[in-house]
Amino acid sequence: MTHTSEIQSHPAYKCGRLLAVIERIQSAAIGNPNATLTDRYYGSASTTPASVFGVLLRMTQPHLSKLRRQREGLAIALERALQDAMPDHFPTTLSLTEQGLFALGYYHQRREFFTPRNTAANLTADEQPTLMPEEVDNDAND
Repeated sequence: MTHTSEIQSHPAYKCGRLLAVIERIQSAAIGNPNATLTDRYYGSASTTPASVFGVLLRMTQPHLSKLRRQREGLAIALERALQDAMPDHFPTTLSLTEQGLFALGYYHQRREFFTPRNTAANLTADEQPTLMPEEVDNDAND
């Protein structure tokens, strides 16, 4: 196992990735809230993940439900990201070194969200972008 793969499979690193995915799900579902889940929970998630992630995942479910109804392809992609980021267990506490790994995971996942990778040719039928009904109506009026 290489050093990089050891880091990427470390529970602290994966918890950081998971927080970024949860933040992305919230943003996709409700836009730009005054305070994101990350704004409120980053400190405790990066020090005591076992006490926080159950709450965060429970708070994420209504957002995923909304996305499944409104933007099914995006919901599927974000659920896959959620599953990929899920650690085998949530550590009770993180050392300072592990808190650094948490930060790396969080920011690496955020960077991944901003890196274009999928083209329309690579997406499944459910992931293909579709126009919302109001967009179709607006296009017809133009």
